[in-house]
Amino acid sequence: MYLSPEGIQPVEFGAEWACLLGSLRYRQFDGRPVVHVSPAIWGVDPATIRQAAHDRRYVEIPPAGPDVLSFQFAPDSFPGRLFDYPAPSPAPSRGQWLMKKIRGKDRVWISLQDAKLSRRHVVELAGQAQMSVMAEFADSTDRVLLLTRGSNPPRTTTGLRIGSPGFLTATVVTVMILTAIGCGIGAMTERPWLLLSSVIVGLPLVLASVLWTRAAPKSRRVSWLADRFDGSPSLLIGTDAYGVSLELVAQIAAFFDYYYTAWVRQSNGRLQGMAFVKRNIPVHRGTDTHGRTSDTGEAGRF
Repeated sequence: MYLSPEGIQPVEFGAEWACLLGSLRYRQFDGRPVVHVSPAIWGVDPATIRQAAHDRRYVEIPPAGPDVLSFQFAPDSFPGRLFDYPAPSPAPSRGQWLMKKIRGKDRVWISLQDAKLSRRHVVELAGQAQMSVMAEFADSTDRVLLLTRGSNPPRTTTGLRIGSPGFLTATVVTVMILTAIGCGIGAMTERPWLLLSSVIVGLPLVLASVLWTRAAPKSRRVSWLADRFDGSPSLLIGTDAYGVSLELVAQIAAFFDYYYTAWVRQSNGRLQGMAFVKRNIPVHRGTDTHGRTSDTGEAGRF
């Protein structure tokens, strides 16, 4: 099953099926107050639709017609309330941190866990800088806001730009190779000082190569995660690399029209990553039910 009471589950029926169910789950149950879904139009059985609604914190209500299922967004009716930082009176330093982070930027990702500010305060401060919430992603662990200036569309940044995961990884790998060369030269030429210094430098770099992403602020890590969805037909996201919950990873991916197809596990069964495919062709199914379309909610809410 794609959806289960335990949360998001892998799709094992191909990319088209993954995109169909991903569109249903994240594009329809996206935070709008009321959603009407036709099983016949979507080609999905009612049980799967109900499970998708449940996982997205929707409760079923009397249907708008005989050929649709109707649901109402009720996040507080489920255990594990959606995260909002409990800061009724935030410290001035946190507001200064946020204003510094968004100053001069057209697009910025903010984790409330990282900002230590409530959603209301982030929105108010962003408004003072002429920025608004383009998209929002939340579960019980964190809430992530994509702030943009004006109507800038979402975009990703590729290449080895300074500060990107690719740049830092390339830097670490290069230094590790040089360290290994130094150790080899020190061992073969009987220069213990060179061998010792290479080991002293190399061991911290080995640890850094594994842990460097987790040491970065969470807002930065979320930005790096978003940059991974760069238009490639498919990609693999390491579940431990960014320190973001699986549900938030799936929500951010869906914002860029990526939907996961399977878990990738190591030989010992440990979860290694999530495989995603990009939906390049629109899914010709939806909530159009003879004039009874889904109510318009707050756009971009997840």
